[in-house]
Amino acid sequence: MTTVSPPSGPETLTLGLAAPRRLPRGARIGLVAVLLALLAGGLVWRFRPGPVTLFSLSDVQGVYAGYEATNNASVIDLDRLDPEPGYVVPTACEPLFEATVLNRVPHGALDGVSTFWEQDRSAVSLFTYRFADLAGADREFRRLTNVFDNCRDSHVELHARPAIMGRLTAVPTDAAADGFAQISYVLTTDDGTEIVISVLGYRNTVSWQYRYDPLPGRYTALTAERLMESLAAQMADVIELHR
Repeated sequence: MTTVSPPSGPETLTLGLAAPRRLPRGARIGLVAVLLALLAGGLVWRFRPGPVTLFSLSDVQGVYAGYEATNNASVIDLDRLDPEPGYVVPTACEPLFEATVLNRVPHGALDGVSTFWEQDRSAVSLFTYRFADLAGADREFRRLTNVFDNCRDSHVELHARPAIMGRLTAVPTDAAADGFAQISYVLTTDDGTEIVISVLGYRNTVSWQYRYDPLPGRYTALTAERLMESLAAQMADVIELHR
């Protein structure tokens, strides 16, 4: 008996790999999560801020190179700096006059640069101390801020050169530029003699402006404020050169 096979259809030739199997839904969700995490990590790395640029001594010298003062800007030699004999009453207010009237080096300072101007009977000193890091400079500035908050509107006596006593008050300052912090205060005697001190904190530096004005009259802060603004601008320009 002969059996007839049914006709077969045309042969189909398949090239390449077989169609991939569809991933389970859970696996697809996990894969998407991994890809999103990698993408987010890449964006964070791309846009995260770089390390903060710190001032070197040559940077600070560059800041002061633009000033035309009574003397050329000079590096402060910490080993040859002689503190002024004297003290302040109350003792708690003494830190406000340490770096200026008493000529003492701030704790942790590495070096610094200074200059000064003579104007009639008045004198203006401007100087910047450099610290090893942001924390050291911030610690010094915050120390002065805390002391001033406690001594504001107090009667203060300086037993030094100059020896004066009077009322310690705040001097209004313009809003500090981004990254800068500033305080300013004046000690005024009954006869109108004034000692004005401004302190500017920026990066790993703290700067002081010290004005002694024996001429009677109401103190105006505009000139001192403009000097601090120019100092801040020149500091920002020096940092910009590092970018």
